[in-house]
Amino acid sequence: MARTTAPAGDETRRAAAPQTLPVLLAPAALADLRLVSAGLLPDDVVLGGDAQCSATGGTGVLVGTGATPEDRPEVLTLVDVEGTPVGALEDLRADDRRGEVLRGQLRVTSPPLGAAPTASGRRLVVLRRPPTAGLLAALRTVEGPPLVLLPSGSATPDDLPAHLLRALAEDAGVRPEDLVPLPLAWRDARSDVRLLRHVTSALGARDVVVLPAAADDPGSWRDSTLGWTVPAAETHEQWVSAVADLRAGHVQAAAGTTPSALALLRRRWPARSERGLVVLLTGLSGSGKSTLARGLRDRLVAAGERTVSLLDGDVVRRLLSSGLGFDAEARHLNVQRIGYVAAEVARHGGVAVCAPIAPYARSRAAVRAMVEEVGDLLLVHVSTPLEVCEARDVKGLYARARSGELPAFTGVSDPYEVPTDADLVLDTSQVPLTEALDALVEHLERGGWVTPSR
Repeated sequence: MARTTAPAGDETRRAAAPQTLPVLLAPAALADLRLVSAGLLPDDVVLGGDAQCSATGGTGVLVGTGATPEDRPEVLTLVDVEGTPVGALEDLRADDRRGEVLRGQLRVTSPPLGAAPTASGRRLVVLRRPPTAGLLAALRTVEGPPLVLLPSGSATPDDLPAHLLRALAEDAGVRPEDLVPLPLAWRDARSDVRLLRHVTSALGARDVVVLPAAADDPGSWRDSTLGWTVPAAETHEQWVSAVADLRAGHVQAAAGTTPSALALLRRRWPARSERGLVVLLTGLSGSGKSTLARGLRDRLVAAGERTVSLLDGDVVRRLLSSGLGFDAEARHLNVQRIGYVAAEVARHGGVAVCAPIAPYARSRAAVRAMVEEVGDLLLVHVSTPLEVCEARDVKGLYARARSGELPAFTGVSDPYEVPTDADLVLDTSQVPLTEALDALVEHLERGGWVTPSR
C-alpha cells in the first residue's frame, strides 16, 4: 500500500502546535473573566469559583477532565455558550488543593470590559435585591446621591433578572447616571462577600452599603474595617413579602410595594394561569409516565385555556436526540435538550408536558434551573416500583436488558436516582392511571395554573 509522507515543514508545525482543550465557561466564570480583564478581580482567582485567591498564583478554571500530567493539554481555550473563544490559559499546572482546577497565565481575547468605573470618594450601594425609595433618601448625603452598583452577571438571589433589577432601581429613584452595571455573578452569601471585597476595594468607594437577599445572614455582610454597612431588616421586608406572594400566585397580596414596582415584579411572576409551566414526569420505563403525560395533554387541550406541548421521551429520542447513545453523558444531554425546548415553551407562557426517564438528579436539576428562569417547574415522580414496571414490560426492554442485550439499562444495570424534591409522587401500582391523572390535574388546579373544571 502506498504511504503518503507529509512534507517536513508540515510535520514540524504539527509538532510545535500546542495541545489545546476547549472549556465552556459557565455564566459566573465568564463574568469573572471580564472582571479580571478590567482589574476588578485579582488574576489568581478560580473563574466562577468562590473568589478566594490561591497562593500558587495563576488564574484557575474548573475543568474536570481527570487528565494526568502526561496528557494534560498545554492550553485551555475558554469559550462562551456560543462557542466563541473569549480567552485562554497557558503554561498550565494543576492546583493541588483543588483536584479538578487547572491554573495558568490568562490571555483575554474577548472584548474587555473597558475602563473600570471608579467610586472614589462616593458611597457605593450594592444591589443584591431592589432598593426602596426611603432607603435611597436616607443614604443621600450633602455630596449627593450614592453610586449604585447593578450586578449584571446573574439574577439576584431572589431570582430577579438584571434588567428587572435596573427597572426597579430606577422606579425607586436611582438616576441613570448613578447606576453602574458590572458583570457580577452571585453564588452564595459567603462567596459573594469575598467577591465584593475584591471589587469594592478596587473601585475605591468611600463606604459601601450592601443590600443582601432576605435569606442571608446580615451579620456576614457587616465589616467595619472595609466600611461596609447593611440596612436594617425593615427596609427590605416589603420585597420579601412581595416576592413570596407573587411566586405563590397571590398577585394582589404584595403589601407595601408601590403600584409601579408591583407592575414591574409581575413581569417576572404573572398570575399562575398566565405563567409558563413545565410538568416533568420522571420514572422508570413502564411506570406509566407517558400515559399520564398524554392524558394530561389531552385534558389541558380540551379545557382550551393553555397552549400545550408534549415532549415524550421516546418521541424525543427519535427526533431531537436521534444521534445520542445511552451512556450517562448522552442521557444527561438528552434530558437537557428536553429541558431547553420545554423552557422555551414556558418562556412564551405555554405548558410543556415532558415524560423522559430522567434517571439522574443532576439532569433534573439542570432542567429546573433552565425552566425557573422563565416560569415554573412541577416535578412529578411516577414512583411505580421496578418489579411492577418489569412485569408490565410492554416494550420487551427489561427482558432484553436481563439477557445483556441492552447494557446500562435504567433500573437493571444503571441506577435511577429517586427524586428528593418531587412536587408530587404518583404510584400507578397503587391507584389506577385515571385516578393518578385526576390527582395530577387537581394539583394543577389547586396551584392556580389551570381553572378548576368543577
